[in-house]
Amino acid sequence: MTTLMLMLSAPQEQANPAQTLWQFLESGGPVMVPIAICSVLVLAFTLERWLALTRGRVCPSSLDPVLEKIGASQFDDARQELEQIKAPAARVLCAGLRREGYEVRDVEGAIEDQAQKEVERMQRNIRPLTLIAAVAPLLGLLGTVLGIADSFRRVSQAGMGKPEMLAGGINEALTTTIAGLCVAIPAMLLAAHLNGKVRRLVQRVDDKIAPTIERIAMRPQEHRDAA
Repeated sequence: MTTLMLMLSAPQEQANPAQTLWQFLESGGPVMVPIAICSVLVLAFTLERWLALTRGRVCPSSLDPVLEKIGASQFDDARQELEQIKAPAARVLCAGLRREGYEVRDVEGAIEDQAQKEVERMQRNIRPLTLIAAVAPLLGLLGTVLGIADSFRRVSQAGMGKPEMLAGGINEALTTTIAGLCVAIPAMLLAAHLNGKVRRLVQRVDDKIAPTIERIAMRPQEHRDAA
């Protein structure tokens, strides 16, 4: 009985050998190349944005002395220091200082316009992640369709006497769909996470700059008196 069980199990073990990662990727065919490139791009864009979208880079602590100078109405000194700070929050505040003496709505408008530009910059390398999340599954589907078509072609040439040829071809073709989804799902989740990080950083910049708007601006009555 034991001998019989070993004889029955041996072919099954040989028919389903352990597949390495490289064999899995290689079985997908040439479509796996663009899918692999997409995975590398996802990693590169994610690391770049992860390092760029930090509190210290977007709203650094060096902004605090500038805010104190604005509170003391030392606008010229504050403007000179802001020009040395390479950060989105500094550029937004500097845009508001260019409207020094204008009404509140003018200062707010300048700040909002610059803030929108900074948001566009911060989201610049997040959009490719969203694009890859949409393209990768389509590449996987393309590889599957091409693989199945090739399997049917081989079966039509060899005849239906070897159904395992069709089954093996379909199994290999589905590899690209699996790979495409494995790239697309993390890309979509990472894009959502980074977009949320942008929103939180923008809110922090707004909370830090908002109290200075009235100090920069001239009140409507003062503006009319000056006119």
